[in-house]
Amino acid sequence: MIAALLLGVCFAQTVHDRYAEKDVAALRQQLATAPAREDSLLVRYRLYALTRERPLIAQLPEDLAEAAPRELALLSAMWAWRIPGSAPWNAIRLGRRSVRLLDRALVAAPADHLIQLIEAQSLIFRPGIAGGDVRQAIARLRALRTQVEDAGCDVSSVEVDYWLWYALAKSGDSAAAAARERLLASRPPPLYVEMLDAEF
Repeated sequence: MIAALLLGVCFAQTVHDRYAEKDVAALRQQLATAPAREDSLLVRYRLYALTRERPLIAQLPEDLAEAAPRELALLSAMWAWRIPGSAPWNAIRLGRRSVRLLDRALVAAPADHLIQLIEAQSLIFRPGIAGGDVRQAIARLRALRTQVEDAGCDVSSVEVDYWLWYALAKSGDSAAAAARERLLASRPPPLYVEMLDAEF
């Protein structure tokens, strides 16, 4: 990891690259050596998406007075992941907590691309009665796609392209097929190829 930093590759970028390659072992090693809470949360966010291992989201930080905006957004996503399988009253409580954390993150850093991506994901999966809106997510993702750069610690353009396709497909938009073909033509990492072929 020190060598990667010296070469100008940030922690977040290596986490995403290993996620996209489905390298669970390398991510576990990064989790064990994460230098800060935000880094640890980012690895847990990626690992849970790959493995669905409940211990990764079983104990989440409660003292967030000094939390950075990205920490708030990552925690928002992880609290939301605890909703499936919860009792209805508990799902409501978890959902409200997730939304409050995301709102704090957006107020603190509205231009942060990772926070914008997590907001779009939230709009896709949140029930309409709780503010979910796939069309709004599509608009957010289209705007985000014009901003991201595949350099430094930015969000990967292929990840934005994937979620844009997902939102288009979920909404039944005719543009989904072309978005999928463009993404496949870019020769994305294995995870995205696999997810493009997965059922909703």
